[in-house]
Amino acid sequence: MQKSFKFLAQFMLLFSVVIIGLSSCDEKDPVSPAEEHFEAEGLVLRTSGIKLAEIFRGETSDTLSLLKDILGDHIEVTFYDSEKKEIAPPNDEHIKFAWTVDDPLILGVHQHEGEEGGFEFHLKGLKVGETQIEFFIKHNDHNDYRSGKFPVKVTSK
Repeated sequence: MQKSFKFLAQFMLLFSVVIIGLSSCDEKDPVSPAEEHFEAEGLVLRTSGIKLAEIFRGETSDTLSLLKDILGDHIEVTFYDSEKKEIAPPNDEHIKFAWTVDDPLILGVHQHEGEEGGFEFHLKGLKVGETQIEFFIKHNDHNDYRSGKFPVKVTSK
């Protein structure tokens, strides 16, 4: 009788350890392997293959200029790695391109239907003035990358 109790106790202990171990393997567990994140230190904006603006480690000397009420050219995004070598955007369904505009009454951002969250967009000047735009790579519910702010100037001519 005592042998079966000892065996049952050992079995329950082993079973509990296995269940706890399996249930703790999620992204909040520091022992589980870390998720891969896109490593970028800068961003490049191009239109028709021509560099429009760039930002590296949050610093830029470029200003994006737009005309009021005109949808701007198609803009493609690439990134810089830590050595300022250009790299392609990530290709992962859990990663989305996003932005914030300091004054959304001055500047709008447009993406074609079905391309939302992709690394291509258009800018549109909504009102004459100046604002700033910042770009992000969103991975699930957090940012893997934050560009720093680009100045934007919208004019009537």
